[in-house]
Amino acid sequence: MRGVIVPLVTPFNEDYSIDLASLEEHINYLQKVGVHGIFINATTGEFTSLNYEERKLLAEKGREFVSSAFYLVGTASTNTFEVIELTKHAQDIGADYVVIAPPYYCPLNDDALFKHYSLVAEKTEVPIILYNIPSCANPMSVHLIKRLALEYSNIAGIKETIDSINHVRDVIFEVKSERKDFKVFTGLDQHLLNTLFLGGDGGIMACANFAPELHLEVYKAFEERNFEKAMKYSQKLAKVSKVYDLASSFGSAIKIAMNIRGFSIKPILRPPYIMDGENARERIKQLLASLELVP
Repeated sequence: MRGVIVPLVTPFNEDYSIDLASLEEHINYLQKVGVHGIFINATTGEFTSLNYEERKLLAEKGREFVSSAFYLVGTASTNTFEVIELTKHAQDIGADYVVIAPPYYCPLNDDALFKHYSLVAEKTEVPIILYNIPSCANPMSVHLIKRLALEYSNIAGIKETIDSINHVRDVIFEVKSERKDFKVFTGLDQHLLNTLFLGGDGGIMACANFAPELHLEVYKAFEERNFEKAMKYSQKLAKVSKVYDLASSFGSAIKIAMNIRGFSIKPILRPPYIMDGENARERIKQLLASLELVP
């Protein structure tokens, strides 16, 4: 698996129920434009606001709707045994990969995190993508990532949502050098090209919900060794990633941008998140217009 992977938003109706019709429409759109992977129950999908049964339902529906891309399911939780159950469920329905962020809220050291992932890896067979997101969960050190990758063959890669080129460099140089099939993806839109140049495999990036054409142009140009074009579109991605600075949460930023671009997914977040108002919307619209993503 390589390329552009989209961590899906979860569409909601006005009563906060899941809007499955919009979910199917969005997945069909992403497959039509040619993304390489689709990731449900992601951070962008507000998984912490979903209950256990909703997460299983979304995983099952996503498996129905995804046909031409790799299918990834998020199975993170603060409860190790719940992670195991969600991962077994994803495995049973035919997910290609699961994505597991570390436990959050309770501080854990490397040994505790190793135990957490070990229990999951030993009780399941589906390939696991680790998810390092230190702004939201316990951070994963390069030493821990390498230890897990070399110990368990079903730990297949990592999503790095960390604003550090040096950290990503070290994961690529120290882990992929000893395990060639270990995949390294950035979780930040603006780091797609430099991750590819370092030897990584692509990105799992939230702005691809509303502007996947930019991500796909960067990846395609890189694969074709058209570095002038890759640089041009990478600069556009760097600018579009400023959308996160214009709203109170990533979820609000992404859903406002989707709404401005005409997607049917409603600009609704589940509490405790709230949608930003007209001021944020106007700033995001100006950003998209500057990139010619809206008239």
